Amino acid sequence: MMRIDVGSVALASVFMALACSDPITNGQDQENQSVLADRSSSESWGRGEDQRNDNADAKIELYDDCDPSDPGWTPTGGCTLKGGKVNLAEFNALLPSPLSQSVVGHPAWRFEPSYLVVAPGRKVELENEGGRLHTFTEVAEFGAGRIPVPALNQGLTLAPECALAQGAVDPNALAPDAEKDIGPLAMGNHKFQCCIHPWMRALIKVAPGGSGH
Repeated sequence: MMRIDVGSVALASVFMALACSDPITNGQDQENQSVLADRSSSESWGRGEDQRNDNADAKIELYDDCDPSDPGWTPTGGCTLKGGKVNLAEFNALLPSPLSQSVVGHPAWRFEPSYLVVAPGRKVELENEGGRLHTFTEVAEFGAGRIPVPALNQGLTLAPECALAQGAVDPNALAPDAEKDIGPLAMGNHKFQCCIHPWMRALIKVAPGGSGH
């Protein structure tokens, strides 16, 4: 008769249990722990990033993408960009649209961002990153600019704030690479536009909790 060593059976059972443990499950547990740690680290970094953004100066950049190699820009001030891609013909072609009764304008001529919320008491930094002259003019209502070219102002009525006496210097003008600060602004909404390219528009909202609070 065969004799069974109870102790040996018990020891073999222990080895079998260890051998049959699920290495995939163990690996998943370790991966889950790693993901949780990474997520915690990411969330902590995100909170720090939010704090840095809150303390940063608010800024709006003025853009265009004029092509400096196109002589078409020369009679009206030229183009100081090094790598712009838009020639005058393309710019003019995108002023109108058959689907609009008002000027549309080239999308590369823009304020970035076009909507900004800032905290009370904060200033806003402006910088002209384009290669053409622009203005950043506060207006009661968006309207036409002052350049007497119908295609630039199609369907719009002149914004009174854009009118300029002959020979006067516009204090709201920014040449390429120029910078200036505006504000602090009063609570509420403030509309700004370029008085040369009137589709370039921005709204600055002054409210608690905005940038720089």
